[in-house]
Parts: sequence; structure tokens; C-alpha cells
Amino acid sequence: MAKRLLALCRQAPYGNALAREGLEAVLAAAAMDQAADLLFLGDGVFQLLDDQRAEAIEQKNLRRNLQALPIFGVETVHICERSLLERGIDAGQLQIPGAGLKLIADTSRFIAGYDSVLSF
Repeated sequence: MAKRLLALCRQAPYGNALAREGLEAVLAAAAMDQAADLLFLGDGVFQLLDDQRAEAIEQKNLRRNLQALPIFGVETVHICERSLLERGIDAGQLQIPGAGLKLIADTSRFIAGYDSVLSF
């Protein structure tokens, strides 16, 4: 049985490189035929908002990385329900074309189901 890998995306989309690095790590794993899942929590949920203007702060938009996830076999993106609530974000504001979004109420239990966890 293949080992299960989870990447925790905790960082806001801009301000440091961790958000981009987390997405790139999952894409790289998927390109190597390794199953990897994503869990967006904390300020990482801001990465999933559609209307970002990264060019206004001279950054590359993460949207292309997110849109590539289904192409690489990541068909479901997991999101911490409490993180959305705490930040006043409605799940209806989030979308990644081609990927399903699944809200996770018990993140501790969810994370415990993985063999390896990377935190970004």
C-alpha cells in the first residue's frame, strides 16, 4: 500500500515563499506518481480566494498553481471549516476549476490518517 502524503498549507498567499512552495511540492509529488493531498488551514485558506491582485504587490499569482492541481491528479482540495469561519469566508467564495472542495471539521483526525505530513 502506498504511503499517504499530506501538505498543510497554512500561509497567506503572499508575503513569503511558503504558499508557493507548498503547492509546488504537491505538484512535484503528483508528477512523480505519488499521491499527495492538500489541507488549507489558518491563513492558508486565503490562497483559495479567486479575486487576488498579486500584480499590485509585484508577485506572481498562485492561481495557475491551483488550477494545475487537477491536471496532476489532485482532484479534491481539503479545507479547514473552522479556519473559514474564523476569517469570515464563505465556502461559496472558493473554487478551483476541476477540483472538488471538501470541508474538514476535525482536522486533527484528518491529519492523523496520513503517513507523512509536510507543513508550509
